[in-house]
Amino acid sequence: MCGPVNPLIRLCSWAHRYEIEQYSAIPSVLWRLRQRKPDLVYCGDPVLAWNLKRFRRWHGARVVFTDGMRLSPHWLRGYDGVHLLAPPYLTEANRILTGIPKGHYFAVPYFVDTARFRPPTPEERAAARAAFGLPQDAFIVLTIGPVGQVSGKRLDFLASEVAAGSSTALLVSAGGDEDGSEAVRTHVTKVLGSRAKLLGRVDRQRIPQLHWVADVYSLGTLAEPFSIALLEALACGTPVIHNNETVMSWQSGVGGFAVSMETPGEAAAAIRQVAANPQLRAEKSRAARALALERYSPGPVGATLVRELRHVAARPLGLLT
Repeated sequence: MCGPVNPLIRLCSWAHRYEIEQYSAIPSVLWRLRQRKPDLVYCGDPVLAWNLKRFRRWHGARVVFTDGMRLSPHWLRGYDGVHLLAPPYLTEANRILTGIPKGHYFAVPYFVDTARFRPPTPEERAAARAAFGLPQDAFIVLTIGPVGQVSGKRLDFLASEVAAGSSTALLVSAGGDEDGSEAVRTHVTKVLGSRAKLLGRVDRQRIPQLHWVADVYSLGTLAEPFSIALLEALACGTPVIHNNETVMSWQSGVGGFAVSMETPGEAAAAIRQVAANPQLRAEKSRAARALALERYSPGPVGATLVRELRHVAARPLGLLT
């Protein structure tokens, strides 16, 4: 939920509002760090983190940047620590920065609340479908993300694949509109008709229940820095169909189907396969849940992150400067 917008910046674009917000925060953050003298500061905003790095000898804290935006390894140079979200990112950074001094790079994924996001009972599944006005006997493909042409979610492509993959499957989409939403909605309606249910924004508290309606989760995007919705689907025991991109393939592991989301028909074939084979769907469901418990549970992920941050805190301040 957004708070009231300062009248001084109300007429600015969202991009300029973001810049104003971040730059205006720098002086107070630097002053507080100098007063409190922490060993380490952990930051995920590139503008703020970059300036914390510039002034770290003044405020005295080691700076760790967590890269949730898929920035270039060259941009990440010079931090005391860099938190990457998947091993493929770490492999890429080590390859590109071979022979270049750098801080402590480490890969720790996001976690998912595996108690809140879990496989539903048959009764919970039926209640979830009823709550969202969905038929009990439909094969449902769920996707979550903005509707439009800015974020690259490619709902229009996914709709075409659902239409080609099954004559009865239902595509359920949750997410607010962005630029280009009207064109995407028009295409989705054209290819799927009443078999498309665009729910718009869904309250965060209802997202676990939304995942319970799905037989399969899919996203048309070609690449994601690290998809939280994909983790939530895995934790709910929902097989995932996604583009055969390195990071998403690592994320889904044995719980996913990696296909080309650029080649028409590949996702459709996976949808058709899962819809026609309940045993395969059940096997993938168990594998997805097991992977979520093993790799993305809050306890182990948190412990690993703390260990890596302690490693950074033990290094000399500003080793690279």
